Amino acid sequence: MKFSCLPILLLPLLPLAARADGVDDVVNREMKRAGIPGLSLGIIRDGKLVRKQAYGLADIELNAPAQADDLYEIGSMTKQFTAFLTLMLVEEGKIGLDDPISKYIEGTPATWSKVTIRHMLNQNSGLPEYVTVPGIGLMDDFDRDKWMKGVTPLPLDFQPGETWAYSNTNFALLGWVIEKVAGKPYTEVMTERVLKPLGMDHTRFENVNDVIPRRSHGYLPQPGAPMLRVEGMKGTSVQSDGTLMSNVEDLAKWDAALLERKLLKPESYRLLWSPGKLNSGRVRYYGMGWMLSSPGTKPSVYHPGASVGYGACITRYEDPHVTVVVLTNLYSGAPEVISRRVAEAYDSALVPEIPKETKDPIPDRTKRVRETLEKLGAGTADPASMEPELIAPLQTARAKMFPQFRDFTKIEQLNYSAESKQGDDTMLVYRLKNDRRTLSAFLLVSKEGKLAQIYLKADPV
Repeated sequence: MKFSCLPILLLPLLPLAARADGVDDVVNREMKRAGIPGLSLGIIRDGKLVRKQAYGLADIELNAPAQADDLYEIGSMTKQFTAFLTLMLVEEGKIGLDDPISKYIEGTPATWSKVTIRHMLNQNSGLPEYVTVPGIGLMDDFDRDKWMKGVTPLPLDFQPGETWAYSNTNFALLGWVIEKVAGKPYTEVMTERVLKPLGMDHTRFENVNDVIPRRSHGYLPQPGAPMLRVEGMKGTSVQSDGTLMSNVEDLAKWDAALLERKLLKPESYRLLWSPGKLNSGRVRYYGMGWMLSSPGTKPSVYHPGASVGYGACITRYEDPHVTVVVLTNLYSGAPEVISRRVAEAYDSALVPEIPKETKDPIPDRTKRVRETLEKLGAGTADPASMEPELIAPLQTARAKMFPQFRDFTKIEQLNYSAESKQGDDTMLVYRLKNDRRTLSAFLLVSKEGKLAQIYLKADPV
C-alpha cells in the first residue's frame, strides 16, 4: 500500500567529504521532495562500481548518518531474483513454463486452471493482489494456510493472458513452486543457488527479530501526521515477492553477474528481458521479474521495490552499460525517479529526447483524445472507447488503491507530436501539461479506434 509523502525535519544530505555535483543535486532535490531520511547510491559502469555514496540519516532518533554499505529492504526487487531462480529450475527440467500452477500447488481453485508459470512470471495471470486482502497485507503476520484461505476464494481480475496487471500474488506462489520442486525452503534455495555463488555475502532475507549490523531503520510517511518508525516486513511465510535485504556493494555484484551472463543460459536471459505476449498478440513492457523500457525512454531494464519502511530501485541501461542502484529507508515510489535522474546527470547520453509538437494531421482528433483522457482521469470513461486489456486492469483492487491516471485530471494543454504504426495498431504521441508537470503521453490505439495501452513519461527536471 502507498502513503503520501510529507516533508520532514531538515536532514543533512551531503556527506561532508563530498563536493556537490549534478548527481548530488539530483539526490538532494528528490530526497527533500519525497521526505526521504536516508539513501545509499551506487553507480555501476561496465560491471564496475564507480560511485558509492550515502546521504542523510540511517536513524533519525539517533542522528546516525547513512553509510554507503548500509543494508535496506529492497522490496519487489526480490522478484528479479525469484524469476532468475525459477529459470534455473526450468533449465534443469524441474519446472515447465507452460505448466499450470495447479501442478505444483495443492488447493488451487478451478478458476486458476489456465494460469501457467509463464503467466505468473510475466504478470499477466489475472491472479488478484493479496496485499489488499485484510489480514495478509504488508504489515500483517500470517502463515501459508491463512494466505490461501484469503486469496483462493477471490475471482480472477481477468482471464490469463488477457492483459497485464502487477500482482504480488504471482511471485508469492512462485516461491512455493520453487520449494515444491527443490524440497527445501525458498530462502535456502535462493541463498545456495544464487546469492552464495555470486558472492553476495551481505544479502539476506528480512527478519525483524534479528540483530543485523548496518541495517538502516525504516520509516513510513503518514498523511497529516508525523512519520512512523517501523520494523519492516513481519510475515515470513511469503518471502519470494519482496523480503530480500541488500546493499550497494552486493547489488553491484548482481549487476556484474547479469552483464557477464552468469549462471543462466542465453535463452533464459532472453526470457528475463523480453516483453510478455498477451492473447491479443500485443506485448506489455514487463519481462520476467523485470520492467522493460517503454516508449519514450532509453533502452533499459529496471525494477523498483517498496516494503514496510523502505523503497529501492535498480535501473540497468544497455548503451552505455550504466546501472544505478538507489536504496532508501522510506516507503515511497521516489527511488525509480531518482535512479533515472541520477543516470541522466551522470551520463547525458541517457537523457531521453522530448518529442516535438506539431499540427495534428487529422482535424479534431486531438480534441477528442483530450476529452477521452479527461474522462479517464475522472473515472467516467466510456468502456466502448477502450480495448478490454485497458479496461480490466482499471477494475482491480490494486488500481482502486493506486489511481493510474491522475495526470489526466487537470489537463492544461494537450498537443500532438507524432504517430507510427505498430502492426494493426497506431501509437499516438502527445505532449501534455497539467497543473503539476509536463510529460509525453504515448497512446496505443487499435484499428477500431479504441485505446489499448497508455504510457506516460514525465520530462526531466
